[in-house]
Amino acid sequence: MPTQAKEIFEAQSKSVRELLSDNGLGLYLPPYQRPYGWGKDKVEKLLDDTLHGLKNLSKAPDSFTFLGTVITIHDVNHVTVKPIVKSEVPAKVLTVIDGQQRLSSLLILLVGLHNLIRQRAWKVFKGKTPDPTNSAQNHLYSETSDMLQMLAAAFYERKNYGIKPPIYPRLIRAFVDQWARDEKLKKYESPIANLIYQYSLLADSETTSRPTDFKPTARQNAGEGEGDLIKRYNEIRTGLTKLSQRKAIEELEDLPPLATLATNIEFQRALFNHELDPELCAWLGELEDEPEAELMRLVMFAAYGLNRIALTVVQGKDEDYAFTIFESLNTTGEPLTAFETFLPRVVMAEKIQEYQDSDAHAYMKAVQGYLDRFDVGDKLQNATRDLLVTYALAETGEKLSKRLPDQRVYMRDTFERHKDSADDRSAYLRHLRDTAAFVGNAWEPANNSPRALPGLEATAMTDTVKLCLSFLNSLNHTIAIAPLVRFYSEAVHADEGEARGKRVAEFEKAIKAITAFTVFWRATRRGTGNIDSQYRAVMAGVDSLTGMGPLARQRAVPGASKPDPIVDAEALKKELVARLSHSKHGAIPNLPSFLADASALPLYRIARPLTRFLLLAAYHDTIEDPENPGLIIQGKAGVASCFTADGWDDEKHLTIEHIAPQQATSGWDKEFYSEKETVHKLGNLVLAPGAANTSLSSRPWTEKKVLYAALGASTTDDAKSILNSSGFTFAQTTEDLASLSRYLPHLRALGKREDEWNPTFMDQRADVLLRLAYTRLKGWLGLELSDSISDQVVQVKDVEVENNELDETEDAGGAVGAA
Repeated sequence: MPTQAKEIFEAQSKSVRELLSDNGLGLYLPPYQRPYGWGKDKVEKLLDDTLHGLKNLSKAPDSFTFLGTVITIHDVNHVTVKPIVKSEVPAKVLTVIDGQQRLSSLLILLVGLHNLIRQRAWKVFKGKTPDPTNSAQNHLYSETSDMLQMLAAAFYERKNYGIKPPIYPRLIRAFVDQWARDEKLKKYESPIANLIYQYSLLADSETTSRPTDFKPTARQNAGEGEGDLIKRYNEIRTGLTKLSQRKAIEELEDLPPLATLATNIEFQRALFNHELDPELCAWLGELEDEPEAELMRLVMFAAYGLNRIALTVVQGKDEDYAFTIFESLNTTGEPLTAFETFLPRVVMAEKIQEYQDSDAHAYMKAVQGYLDRFDVGDKLQNATRDLLVTYALAETGEKLSKRLPDQRVYMRDTFERHKDSADDRSAYLRHLRDTAAFVGNAWEPANNSPRALPGLEATAMTDTVKLCLSFLNSLNHTIAIAPLVRFYSEAVHADEGEARGKRVAEFEKAIKAITAFTVFWRATRRGTGNIDSQYRAVMAGVDSLTGMGPLARQRAVPGASKPDPIVDAEALKKELVARLSHSKHGAIPNLPSFLADASALPLYRIARPLTRFLLLAAYHDTIEDPENPGLIIQGKAGVASCFTADGWDDEKHLTIEHIAPQQATSGWDKEFYSEKETVHKLGNLVLAPGAANTSLSSRPWTEKKVLYAALGASTTDDAKSILNSSGFTFAQTTEDLASLSRYLPHLRALGKREDEWNPTFMDQRADVLLRLAYTRLKGWLGLELSDSISDQVVQVKDVEVENNELDETEDAGGAVGAA
């Protein structure tokens, strides 16, 4: 029968005592839960909220302090408990999906209260029962004893077994803790379980002797978070001590006076569920700074903490439902990432005792190393989501949603396919590691580090590879990462020597092909033109135009029909060329069509990185065209290199500048401004020194061309000569402008145009630039477009979204791992 809505979860509001003192209860932290991490400020808020609640309760007996929601799974079959002694597990295990930080903090608060009440009780009673004739003291003794029992029951449970019944901490953590009656099998190594267990042993051994003040210290090689846990415990202990002594704490409210408790019966009932003895009340009204007063203040605080602090406890049907509930309810907590919830599956698959020395551990540690760059919060969530979107595309060719539940399910299900094969699991995790390595070192290096390809020789990061990576990253073209990861991964794991050399060469061919395809595609469209769907089809092997198999490591559906997955640069180039020219895809059948579409678009407004890349490709090793002043032609190799990684980085000399200004001004053809997009077309754009912009700005053409000639001069002396002989005065001095000069033939060419700058010449220049760029890039893709006068010009149908598919990885999604 289908699951009904009411079966998905149940929610109940419970006091701390009702939750923690439930007979047979064990709270369990799954291994993906983060270490304890509350700061001093949060502990102070917990104390202050409690004090504020106490103050309100003295005025309104219906008051509670609500600490939010705890999301759990009632693990009836103990599937989340590992390691486990099945016959000795608590009767009711609640696996904590959200709320462990609050629960841990509440538990150390209760331990701290128990410890201090024991100290004060000894000081008052010396371990003896008071004189039966002293009713007030006897009732204080009774309230204290009851409170100590209730506090203890909240943080541990004693099992009825053997001569010395074993202690079970209420909260333990997977992998490092194990409930067991047998001394040899029990294990409480996590910070919270160890603190509870050690204190419980201490308190249990001192029932008739002077109590030892519990002051834990961090163990050597203790689990992560123990230092913070112990600091918070000590801060709580210090705060409670001061409160019991009526010492003011600047950040906190004061405890209500004992006189208020002694005279307010409703307050007593709300705190203790009964009225206090009249003689005790009369005595409390007289107390000030005596040990009895300190003791009663602690008992009052503890009573509120147990009975008037409330949480909503949600029990989900299973882990997936619990996470979904958490995300829908969560407004302040930070949900665990899909990688964090995936980790325990890997550990369990490898077996806990063998995981530490396994390849799987090394792979997961490497992925974690990349993610550790990002602070917990939105940055970590986004980095993880983007990483897994890329990984899913590279691994199975699937378009993975950025929603956490979907990502968790994907990682679980695809990993589960390999549960019976250690080699297959290793390959899966290794590929995840390779994805993180590529993203974190080649695509988005940390702290402005140079781009690198870990696992490959330094020579693999050629200048062209570096240029392409810089361009694709600037374009935010994250869809390209997955295919690049496939070629990178194959190269990393190829045998050293000739085999690896071939794979490295394949990687460079692939990145050049991807870059060229992206340039030709994007230059003919106002938006992305749904280019992501083209790459996804290639990755998945869907509707191939050349018969190419999937580029992804494996098919989304195991056992699907052939062709098999393939990582081959030539096959990729052929597929991309076919898609670029096909009428239903790229719709660029010939060179005239490319030139017409690209020259007509306002590329500056559409994609500036693309515009700059095209200009660098066009300018590389060109010289002035002696037959056509203002234009350039191809020169000899090395004559004017700029289509390089250094050229891309050199925005000092190579910044996009409008020739005809963006805003209409005197000295320029009015036709440039008859349509608002005209000035943003490629033919009206040039790369020039950015520092000269104040002089270039809106100057008329007659002055601007002088500046271009000077800025592109071979020497500073030539630049000075050009400027001085012009008779014009510019915003910057001749010396300053000359210092910006550098041999740039494309600027020198503009300086030699005697005629006016007009839209007709702009279009002619665009044609020249695009032909030069095409010639530079066509070999990267293996593209040969027809350039016949009889070719029909086909205009690209500029569709941004097809089949209701929204691109998530580029314009909408943001850069992978942007810190």
